[in-house]
Amino acid sequence: MQLVTRAEWGAQPPKADWTYVARTQGVKVHYEGEPVPADLVDHHEWCAGRVRAIQAAHLADPTEGWIDIAYNAVVCPHSVVFEGRGPHHETGANGNQPLNLAHYAVCAMLGDSGLTEPNDALLTGLCDAIEWLRLEGGAGPEVKGHRDGYPTQCPGDPLYAWIRAGAPRPARGGHTPPPGAAGPSRPGGRRGTPGPRKGSRPPRPPQAPPGAAG
Repeated sequence: MQLVTRAEWGAQPPKADWTYVARTQGVKVHYEGEPVPADLVDHHEWCAGRVRAIQAAHLADPTEGWIDIAYNAVVCPHSVVFEGRGPHHETGANGNQPLNLAHYAVCAMLGDSGLTEPNDALLTGLCDAIEWLRLEGGAGPEVKGHRDGYPTQCPGDPLYAWIRAGAPRPARGGHTPPPGAAGPSRPGGRRGTPGPRKGSRPPRPPQAPPGAAG
């Protein structure tokens, strides 16, 4: 597993204490729900900036009242898992408090245009994030989409088809991690070398992420 911690991607501190959860029924998968550059797959150096932009938009949202990035983790198309709220913390992304307490939330860097199809590296990262939340956060066996229980198109049809197929892990051996992204060899292991640091931003501003429905 290639894990980038909050400190490594330059997270702002939460506005208030997270709500502790001992365990969940499983994990719900999300996507950004806005345009994501198709060439993001060739630019891992943009990914930390996208996570910072998601957190900034969530903290600034005038209606949702989020205290932090809404997701427990964000996964980029290079197999890298960015720590969001992390294990044992209630998400803010699933739609309401009962839904948020029932499942963790993991967001894939996919959009409704541009980059819409998950590659094997992204699916591998999603599997790693799910296993991490099981081992470290008491997540149960369920893997669902955001639309399961909430009226939304999230996480998009291509990613939802993978979920409906059982969220299988892609065959190993076809993906080379990006430089500097090496992390623990197993979910729940010690953090690896730092990933992208604060200040590595894409050459154009990332699209603002959706609200709770995305």
